[in-house]
Amino acid sequence: MNILNRSAFAALCLLLCCTAASGWGRQGHATVARIAENHLTRTTAKKVSAIMHGEPISGYASYADENKKHLLVDMGFDPTGDDPRINTLPHTFEASAADFEPFRGINDNGRYVKNCIHFIEQYAADLTHWKELDDSTAFTELVLLVHFVGDMHCPEHIRYNPDDMTIGYYNVTFLGDEIRYHTLWDSVIISQRYPWSFGDLAYILDGASDAEIEEITAGKPYDWGRDIARKCRPVHDVQPGAKLNSKWYNEQLPLVRMQLRDAGYRLAKELNMIFDPAFARKHKKDAISR
Repeated sequence: MNILNRSAFAALCLLLCCTAASGWGRQGHATVARIAENHLTRTTAKKVSAIMHGEPISGYASYADENKKHLLVDMGFDPTGDDPRINTLPHTFEASAADFEPFRGINDNGRYVKNCIHFIEQYAADLTHWKELDDSTAFTELVLLVHFVGDMHCPEHIRYNPDDMTIGYYNVTFLGDEIRYHTLWDSVIISQRYPWSFGDLAYILDGASDAEIEEITAGKPYDWGRDIARKCRPVHDVQPGAKLNSKWYNEQLPLVRMQLRDAGYRLAKELNMIFDPAFARKHKKDAISR
């Protein structure tokens, strides 16, 4: 890496580290949402458009990152009290290191579990009755659901209890430059190879057959969480201070592409289950009690 490129890379890393890191960054989240948009039924697309007042969900896929402070209040977290949840939105989920089974709920004997899957299911249940919600609540819960489905697929958004609860909050060296490992997985790992628009990246990734999509989207969000935790476990073998070269990077790209693609298909499935009764009846076995 020459001096000019190294300086630009360092500046990018500094910018990313100074902003609130969250799964996939703007490009990744918008890519997931765009793939999902491509697979919504006509009924679902119409209802989603009504909630979004005609705006695409891909344009608001990072709304949760950009509006954290007021969203914490909107979600019932009290910034004036001692609620430990106030420090972060539930962008991550926790799974057993032994069998990859995700924790259910958000309370573990008084310990708050930052479980985005719990909120995906909660908002899905609420949005099934979206016409009974006020416009602000329906919009907020929809864009948070979109964001959290993306987050749960980011490899460094999984806490393996008790083996690794760090979610990559330590520094490594990537292609000669120091960077937080979590930040590397949030954004840099995508933009390093795919510097194009999220629409272009969605076009590249969205190539599965109908049969493959059915296999990818089978089950419910907690089933997806188990699958994600199993597939992403090797990512957590990287230790603080590790020197990650181009060989390591190229080995990660299939996982990056798969996680973004699968997130898009699963987001579409979840939205179709919420908003299209005919789709939900067809996939009744995968329905959550709403």
